[in-house]
Amino acid sequence: MKIALSGYYGFDNAGDEALLSAITSSINRLQPDADFVVFSGCPEKTSALHGFHAVYHKNPFHVLRELWEADLLISGGGSIFQDVTSARSLPYYISVVAMAKLLRKPVIFYAQGVGPINRPFSKFLMRLVGNRVDLITLRDMASSRLLYELGVRRPPLLVTADPVFSLQPGAADEKKIDRLLNANGIADKPLVGVAVRKWQALEGYQERLAPLLDDLAGRGYQIVFVPMAYPDDVAESRRVAGLMRMGAVVLDEHLKSQEHLALMDRLNLMIAMRLHALIFAANRGVPLAGISYDPKVDAFLSSFGLEPLPGSYEAMRARVDALLEDTEIQAEISRRAAVMRDKSEQNARLALSLVVDS
Repeated sequence: MKIALSGYYGFDNAGDEALLSAITSSINRLQPDADFVVFSGCPEKTSALHGFHAVYHKNPFHVLRELWEADLLISGGGSIFQDVTSARSLPYYISVVAMAKLLRKPVIFYAQGVGPINRPFSKFLMRLVGNRVDLITLRDMASSRLLYELGVRRPPLLVTADPVFSLQPGAADEKKIDRLLNANGIADKPLVGVAVRKWQALEGYQERLAPLLDDLAGRGYQIVFVPMAYPDDVAESRRVAGLMRMGAVVLDEHLKSQEHLALMDRLNLMIAMRLHALIFAANRGVPLAGISYDPKVDAFLSSFGLEPLPGSYEAMRARVDALLEDTEIQAEISRRAAVMRDKSEQNARLALSLVVDS
């Protein structure tokens, strides 16, 4: 069985690389002989990191050849169906789906987070092609509602959970993080992780966040910046750290997905803009505080009964104090994470049903 995967792969984004690891490992647990080909922005990097055959995602001849030989196309997960970061992104990913359907291949939108979709042409494409795929699984209710509003109603739409909830760190990942923390002299300290990204519409958050981090550092917590998109997030991490009065550590290192999860196990709290930093934290039952820059962050926090961090210093501190001290909130995060873990495994079973049952 050959399965093609289309997503934001090969761009050094920890969240998307974690998705690829999670999707393929979940499928291999159920179908050990499954063979994968990945449409990647950097095939050599993807093959070296994950061990799968990969082809350049914008070479139409290679993509078409691999789709011709594939038994199934998995589109996603992640947030590839949106038109905020680029007007070209959604048409590209939809075109891969359209090629697969022209070749009469089964297609699943796999645990997608859909939106925002603002352009009329993007909405038209989603409705046209989305109604021709075989199955759609989504990571949140907001995505399901958006697709329904756009007129995507023919294939089954099922809300499951982000595939990353199925990932677990291994012993080697734990040892790598131990060495990293020891090298930075912070292995024996209570840690608060911070994952930020540059986002023009949210400019000014840096000056509001730094005093909160100083307050936590003054109470004995070591602030650790975790660049999720490496090296892109390093500069923004250093910018926020530079606004602090207290010392902070920026982990200037490219970590693998399971190594990120092992790092989460060491944290007392994760404060993050990056969605998958929040997902990684929730996976490990770590209290999480989200800085909203995109509806996908709000939707994820809502699934854990949480709201984004408020804007004022006093309100931010009250929210963070509750996350650090309220054992009921911590227990509820762990409980909901266990539910998400079970739901995330449904994605692989549903995907394979399109091949096994056909």
